[in-house]
Amino acid sequence: YITGQDFICMMEDYCDVYRQFSRGLTSYYENWTKRIQHQNTLCSYNTTKRAQLNTIKIAKELATIEDRRIQNIQQVINKYKQIVNDTYISSRIGLHQHRRTKEFKKQFKEAYQILNECKTKLDDFKNELKKAQDELRKADSACEIVFSNFQTTDKVRTRATETQTKRRDNVKKINDQISLFEDKHQQAKKTYRHKAKAIFYECQKEEEHRLDLIKDTLSDFCQAIKIDEQADLDKIYTNLAHHIQTKQNSFDDLMFWAQCYGVIDQINTHDDLSTSITKTSTIKKQLTIVEEPSIIGSPIMTKKSDKKVQEQIYPAIPNDIEEEETTKTKITKKNNKSVNSKQKTAETTESNTANILASV
Repeated sequence: YITGQDFICMMEDYCDVYRQFSRGLTSYYENWTKRIQHQNTLCSYNTTKRAQLNTIKIAKELATIEDRRIQNIQQVINKYKQIVNDTYISSRIGLHQHRRTKEFKKQFKEAYQILNECKTKLDDFKNELKKAQDELRKADSACEIVFSNFQTTDKVRTRATETQTKRRDNVKKINDQISLFEDKHQQAKKTYRHKAKAIFYECQKEEEHRLDLIKDTLSDFCQAIKIDEQADLDKIYTNLAHHIQTKQNSFDDLMFWAQCYGVIDQINTHDDLSTSITKTSTIKKQLTIVEEPSIIGSPIMTKKSDKKVQEQIYPAIPNDIEEEETTKTKITKKNNKSVNSKQKTAETTESNTANILASV
């Protein structure tokens, strides 16, 4: 029973590991979802925020899978626990014993009873033999004394001889009885061994059933630990990676950011700012190319040679810069026209917005 209880505790402790993991995933999902949602909405964080929230949402889906795993493990534990409770019943002193313990004890007691009776009688006869032999030695000694004394009468000698003969017959009788009960004792041993072997086979069956039950329970336990939804789990990660690659758009977030602060108009200025941002990013990518000397000790190029190399590498940059300046000038003119037409209250609001933008 104690072994069964230890086995149950082992499985329950293992289940608690997954239970704590599931609670941790749920807590992680709730805490970080609230934290992300409570962030400042006036920032370039729109599709990127959704991608991050979807990543956090995986924790909730994993917790659901872990809960199913915990359910399966708990079913295995409950099944084994029910079998143990049915097999081991409570005794009067509060302990638990196998339901067939009394039956086996009774069978062993009955089988051993005949052997024990023969053994007890044999021991009694051996004790009687010892006493009879002592009495015979005394009778032999008395008879020797009587016959060595010439003054003793025939009557005394006859009595001593009869006593000696009687003691000798008693010893012989006890020896015969001992021989008889020794044969019975050997037969009782064989009978007991045969019955004990049959009882032991029954005990072996119960023990084999107990060990097979542990083996089957371990197999069910391992099967319960295994995730049947492995394909679904892989699909979750695949869909998330695809969502991040396709749905997260940094340019859309920048447009959202600019619209929130009133930097651009959703309809009119969107295309102009889009072109400006695209060209600026192109220029930055081109300017990040740096040619390093192939040999550490090679001489450094002069400024004139640098200019020539730059002209060869970046022939399109001046035109792009001019176009960018032209775009910025157009945007500035439009903004100046809108500023002159607004009232003083609108100017105050725009200045506050500009201060917030500057702080960001």
